[in-house]
This record gives sequence, C-alpha cells and structure tokens, in this order.
Amino acid sequence: MKPLRILHVCTSDKVGGAARAAHRLHLAQREGGMDSHMLVLHRTEPSPYVHAPLSKPAQLAQRLKLALSVRTLERQQTPSNPVLHSMNRFNSGLGRWINRSDFDIVNLHWLGAEMLSIDEIGRIRQPVVWTMHDMWPFCGAEHYDDLDHPGRYLQGYTTASRSSTYQGADIDARVWRHKEKAWAGKRFHLVSPSQWLAGCARQSSLMGQQPCTVIPNCVDTRVFKPLDRNLARQILNLDPDKRYILFGAMASTSDRRKGFHLLQSALKQLAVRDSIGHNTELLIFGASAPEQLIDLGLPAHYMGHLHDDISLALLYAAADVFAAPSMQDNLPNTLVEAMACGTPCVAFALGGMPDLIEPQSTGALARPFEVADFCDALASMLQHPPARETIRQAAAERYSPAQAAQRYEQVYALATTART
Repeated sequence: MKPLRILHVCTSDKVGGAARAAHRLHLAQREGGMDSHMLVLHRTEPSPYVHAPLSKPAQLAQRLKLALSVRTLERQQTPSNPVLHSMNRFNSGLGRWINRSDFDIVNLHWLGAEMLSIDEIGRIRQPVVWTMHDMWPFCGAEHYDDLDHPGRYLQGYTTASRSSTYQGADIDARVWRHKEKAWAGKRFHLVSPSQWLAGCARQSSLMGQQPCTVIPNCVDTRVFKPLDRNLARQILNLDPDKRYILFGAMASTSDRRKGFHLLQSALKQLAVRDSIGHNTELLIFGASAPEQLIDLGLPAHYMGHLHDDISLALLYAAADVFAAPSMQDNLPNTLVEAMACGTPCVAFALGGMPDLIEPQSTGALARPFEVADFCDALASMLQHPPARETIRQAAAERYSPAQAAQRYEQVYALATTART
C-alpha cells in the first residue's frame, strides 16, 4: 500500500512559531512513513521535500501584491487591536500548483503574506485539513481577537459589533464576508493545538459547523531535553550561582499581547523580596537590547534572536523558570520546548496555557492579568521547583512527534472518507 502523500502549506518552512510547528510535524510524518512535503513562499534551506515553486518574476509580483494589501489595510484603524492583519485577497498561483499535484491531503497552516488567496483556498480540490495556529481562519483580517472589544467572530462582523474606537473602512468585515462566500459549502477538517482555540472555532459563525480535533504541537525531544545546568550556563557565559527567569517570543517586548508590561510589573515586585530579588536575573530572547534600557527591577540579559534549536535548548536548560505572561495565545512552542528541557513554566490561566501547565507538577498558573499572583507563581517556582524529570516526562508523553503523526493520520483518514 502506498504511503499517504501529504502537502503542508505554510508561508515559511521555519521562520515563526507556526512554521516551526508545521515543519516539525512534516518531519515527524516522514519519520513515521508518510510521504510528507511542504509548500512555502519562503524556504530557508534546500530540501527535496520543501517546495517553493514561484519563479523570480512571480516572487516579485507577490511582494507587490503584499505591499498593495498592506496599503489597503491602512484604510482601517483598529487602535485596540494592532495585531497583524492579513487580507489574502490576491491569487499567488500556488492554488493552481496544489490542484495540479497528486497529493492525497492538503494540510493548511499559517497563510499570511498573501500566500494563498481566500478564493484559492476555496478552490482546493483535495481534502483539506487546516491546522489553526491563530484565529485567522474564522476571523476577518485579524489574526487574534480584540482583547478590549472581543467577539466579532461570534456575531458575523455586523455593523453593531464594530467598536466605536475603530475608524475607516471595515476591512475585517469585508474579509469575513469574502471568506463566507468563497468557502460556502467547503469542508474543512480543523485541527487546533489547544482546547481554547478549538472552542473559539466551534463557537464562531464562520467555522462552527466544521469538525475540529485537538492535537498539540509536537517537539523533537531528542534536541529539547534536560542538559546539565552548570554546563549550559558556562557555554552561555552566565553566572552558575544566579537564578534566571527566561522570557522569549517573537517581538517579545513590542507586542502587547505577549504581556511584557505585566511581566515587568511582576519582576519589580519580585525584586524587593529579600529572599529572591538579590540573586535573580532575567534572560530575554526574541528581542535585542533597546537603546534606552527598560527598568525591570532585575538585571536583564538580552540574548537576541536564536534561530537554531540547539541554542534554544541550551537557554532553556540554563534557566530556572520560563515566564509566559501572554494575554492571549494558542499553544506556544516556547512552553512545549521549555518543558521538554525540564524547565518549569509560569503563565496566566488563559488560552492554551491550562493545556500545557499542570500546577505544581510542571509549573504554575496565575489568575489572568493579576500581576501579584504572577509574581507569587514565579517566586514559588524559583524556591520550590518541580523535579525536572517530572516536567520532562510530561512533555515527552504529550508532545512526542510519533504521537502527533499518528493522530494526524487519523484525521486524514476522516477527511478522505468524508470525500468518498
């Protein structure tokens, strides 16, 4: 019997959290015997199984389309929701490439930068499984709901549901209506890494009738594993006698959703605790040191952007606790990676965080946006951390590549059966 031919479609193969999650799944499926491939706009390294078929003229045209899309989005001002917006208005030509291929299943992932237009998505001929890495599949143009004015995706983007603080054209509503029309009668088999995002999709007016399965992102536990802490600190030129809190994300200090301002307040409270503050420092990756240093209460080391997994594993191993103060998030790779390295995690009890963290066993959960509670959780993990072996075992059981590949194969079977 021929192995199932899978095409993972993502804007990039490795740049960004969604791309890294998609690439890890692709590798896990190849190891599991599936004929898995990726289709991308931007390929970071050559591989016979990662396809970036656009010619140089087509790539130039794609950049022009993206620039026009960005200019169009400027006609809409959503000051309380400055997250990335994607229109996916212009055909890239990759939809035709997909339909001419002989893949059995098309597994969509993150499709920003005009990778596939809404119309191209609707015209895919093969069974479609869509791994949701954010809320864009069932929202308008926004990738995450407005924290201050939530819920338009529940109501169908009516005029009444639009915040009075928004100005200009209602691009979000236009994109939502475009999706509704282009995808009418289309069958998607949704996969969500977290229970939270699955719940949002099931309640949404656009995707509420589509089947949805929860499968966590996987992590390569051969790379992300507990390492000798002192050795890791020696390699990274860190003090072996200090306690380190690690924080990291793409645009970690500039994206309000990542909660850096909440972490900042929690750290200032932590700094004045005699038993902890004098010997604790902060490690930040995913951001460079600002020109004007920010008062964090604790000394901070900016580690910059780390692009290889070995360096990340060393950093997780060097830290005493990983802090994830996100105000809104799905199932961040960073927490999965930290846990695989045996590092306890602290987060607010929202989004996909309760899926990841089992209080006192693998970390601690704070009440949403309660800075003092987050500070207490950090102090608890610094003073009384769970056993690294316990955290590692939980990660190895829940986020193994083999388990993810097997569960996706079951979803593919359902998607294929539904078409026959």
